[in-house]
Amino acid sequence: MTRVMIVDDSAIVTKMVSKYLLEKGYEVEVANSPFGVSGRIKEYKPDVLLMDLGLPGLSGEKLIDLCKKCEECARTRVVLFSSSDEQNMKDLVKKGVAHDYFMKGSSLRELEDKMRT
Repeated sequence: MTRVMIVDDSAIVTKMVSKYLLEKGYEVEVANSPFGVSGRIKEYKPDVLLMDLGLPGLSGEKLIDLCKKCEECARTRVVLFSSSDEQNMKDLVKKGVAHDYFMKGSSLRELEDKMRT
């Protein structure tokens, strides 16, 4: 079973996405705050990390950088999950910050496709 961790400060968003993914057979962990997430990632060891960029107090980009330093998370696929500027997310993927990106508000089926590839 694929393990997914969703990091987003919106409880509404995490509830909607986690419900969809659970129905599709994924195992899901949710974090609504960036604080303590790197430790939770080390424990949970997700296959996919859906990371919002606009987190309060600690940017998603900085949090991804912290997580990449974690040896246990080396195989985790990072998908930016944001309503941020799409070009910014494309640039971050090109820089190697993440493997892919997903614009909030797009089809959740598209998100699932991105997580698989």
